[in-house]
Amino acid sequence: MEISTEDLQYICQLISEVHGIPVYYVNGFGEFEYEFSRSDLRSNPYYVPFKEQISVYTYKEDPSEFPIFFSNSNLNFFFVNLKKSTYFLGTIIVGPALENEISDENITKIMDAFKGNINKRNLIEYYQAVPIIDHQQLLSISLMVYYLIYRKTLDKMFVLENNKATDLVVIQSENLDLELSKGRRDFIFHSNLSYERVLHDYVKNGRIDKLKDIFDYSIVGEAELGLLSRRNRLRSEKNLMITGIALVCRAAIEGGLNEETAFTLSDYYIQQIEELGNLKAILRLTEDAISDFTNRVHGLNVEKYSAPITACQHYIYNHLYGDITLEQLAEMCRLSPNYLSSLFKKEVGIPISEYIQQQRVDEAKKLLDLTSYSISDISTWLNFNDQSYFIKVFKKYTGLTPRQFRNDHSSHHPST
Repeated sequence: MEISTEDLQYICQLISEVHGIPVYYVNGFGEFEYEFSRSDLRSNPYYVPFKEQISVYTYKEDPSEFPIFFSNSNLNFFFVNLKKSTYFLGTIIVGPALENEISDENITKIMDAFKGNINKRNLIEYYQAVPIIDHQQLLSISLMVYYLIYRKTLDKMFVLENNKATDLVVIQSENLDLELSKGRRDFIFHSNLSYERVLHDYVKNGRIDKLKDIFDYSIVGEAELGLLSRRNRLRSEKNLMITGIALVCRAAIEGGLNEETAFTLSDYYIQQIEELGNLKAILRLTEDAISDFTNRVHGLNVEKYSAPITACQHYIYNHLYGDITLEQLAEMCRLSPNYLSSLFKKEVGIPISEYIQQQRVDEAKKLLDLTSYSISDISTWLNFNDQSYFIKVFKKYTGLTPRQFRNDHSSHHPST
């Protein structure tokens, strides 16, 4: 990029004035250096939260050589990364724009996602101040911005096809509800206490049906986005996601998820986040973690058992690597072994011994998938009599031998 800073600022100003659309320059540290937008938009209370939160859609780790589109809460944007040689200089963000006037139905969805803790009049006025630009015109504007910066012409189909290959959203007018952004969720946990409470409630009650709403309309907030590590965008993102997973973990425990299970999941996701170096991957993993916790709580609500059976299931999970006998479980529940055995089969549908085998096979699958431990060690740790018996049981429940399962599912491919 050979363009000067002064020329870049002038281009941004012209784009904003000609098309009536906000234009922002975010530097390499994620800080807004300048912006151009209409006064009626800037005066709205929701202007600052929206502005601060869109900067997270830029990607220093993988600066793409074409404009990238994203949508959130029916608002459409694109950004162009600025780089000179191998140096990342920041990002130009253009938007928001609306494909059509915001409908009452979508306003209601946003209100519902925050349990009504939003000033509806201000929100409607904000959307009314956003320019209406159809997706073809917005695409043309993006090509013009890119050309003015890099002096390179791009084909429209090239831009659209490359956007489809990214994890962000290509604007499609036929169904904007499906084009809501899959971007950053840190403000779920950080910028809006009401939002945090809503998410906590959904996870605690296993409301998997509500997760789409909570993800789709996460950009609206009453407070500015906070940064836990201001000079390092990636570190800040990790810190916020780790905080969010800890909150979701606690909500799941309150919803009945076994503590050991919840903390193990939390540790796993946090370790995975720490190993990632790509912002998009961190966002995707965090959303997966929220869905995982919520689905597990939902499963508990669907399959509720009596107190003795639930206690047995928790005990079995926590002692998969040790000896588990019917007598131990009966003593814990203060029931006779015969009665507990009959009750367990009646409620769960299979004998206790078979349930234990299933749980151990599920645990073995995780170890085979996520670690390079030998099949022999895994079978010993999970209390199978010998490796051949372990292979037989594993194949009974999965249709594959442990080695076949690892080869199909894992990238470790160790020799065992």
